[in-house]
Amino acid sequence: MPEKPSAPLTPTFVELGLERHKVEKLLSINDQIIALTDQGLYRRDSTWQALTDTRYHVLAMATLSDNHWIASVKQNESAFFIETNDAGATWQLFDDNFGGDYSSNEVARTLVYDSEKQKLYATGLFVLASSTDMGRSWTVEEGQWGSLGTGLGSILLHQEKQDVWYGGQNGIESPVLDQFNTETYALTTHAQAIGEHLPSPSVIYQIIIDPKNTDRIIAAGEGGIVHTTDYGDTWQGLLTEQNYRFHFSPVFDPKDQNIIYTAGWDKGADIQPLILEMSKDDGQTWEAYTYEKQEFKGGVRSMLAVEESGKTVIYIGLYNNGVVKVTFE
Repeated sequence: MPEKPSAPLTPTFVELGLERHKVEKLLSINDQIIALTDQGLYRRDSTWQALTDTRYHVLAMATLSDNHWIASVKQNESAFFIETNDAGATWQLFDDNFGGDYSSNEVARTLVYDSEKQKLYATGLFVLASSTDMGRSWTVEEGQWGSLGTGLGSILLHQEKQDVWYGGQNGIESPVLDQFNTETYALTTHAQAIGEHLPSPSVIYQIIIDPKNTDRIIAAGEGGIVHTTDYGDTWQGLLTEQNYRFHFSPVFDPKDQNIIYTAGWDKGADIQPLILEMSKDDGQTWEAYTYEKQEFKGGVRSMLAVEESGKTVIYIGLYNNGVVKVTFE
C-alpha cells in the first residue's frame, strides 16, 4: 500500500525575552543556551542571566573548553577581548595587539579555535589573523590590517581539510568567500563563482559544513544561500531569488540531517514578520512558516537547532528583539 502522507507540521513560536537586544550569535555550551548580544552575554536558565557587563557589544566568542571562553567585545569606540576560565562566572580583560598599527579601527568580528593546533583564528575588516597565545598576540595570515571593506563576518574551521573558510564583503560591496589552508598557506577565492548566484551587492554572513558530507559547504548571506557539493569546485544556488533578503544562519536539524532551517531579515524594515523556512529534502524545496504579530520586529540575525527531550528545538536570535523558541508538533 502507498505510504500515507505525513501530517503537516505545526510550529509553536514562544518569545523568550531580551527585547530590544540585537542577538549576534546563539551557542549551546554545557547544554545551556548562550546569547551574544549588543548588550552583553547571557545564559538562559529559567530566565536570562547576564554574564558580562551589559554595556558590552559581544561580537564573537570561541570556546576553548567547556569552561574556558574568549570573546571579542566593543564598548563605545573601544575594542578588546575578555576571557573566562569558569564558564562566565568571572571575566578578565587582557592586552592584545589585534589590528597592529590600526588597532583603533579593527575589531575581531569572528573567532574560532583549532583545538588540535591550539590556535585561535579571527577576522577583521579585511584580514584573517591567528594567535597561538590565547589572543594576546596576532599574526596576519591573509590580507592586512586597516584595509577598506565592510568586514569579514563569517568563519568556519574545517578540521578534516585543514582549511579556514571566511567571508564577508569587500570595499566595493562584492561578496567575499575565501578558503585558507593552514598547512600549505594556499588561498582559494570563491567570490566570482558564488557571485553568479547571488545579487550584487552581496555579503556572506554564514558558512557551515553538511554533517552528512564534509565536501559540501553551504554559504549564506544577502540574497540567499549557495552551496558546493565538491568542496568548492562548482557552486549552485540553494535558496536564491531572495530580493536582497539577508540569511545569517542556516542550521541542520540535529535529529534528521536532511532537514535544513533558515530565516532572514529584510534590510530597512524594522517591523516585519518572523518567517522560518524549512527544507525536508536537503534544500531542494522549502516551506515557510510565519509568526505574525502586530508591530513585531521579526528580522532574524542568528539561529541554533538543538535536541531537547527527544525533540528538535530551534532558537532564533532577532535583529533587535531578543530570542524566539520554535518547536514543531
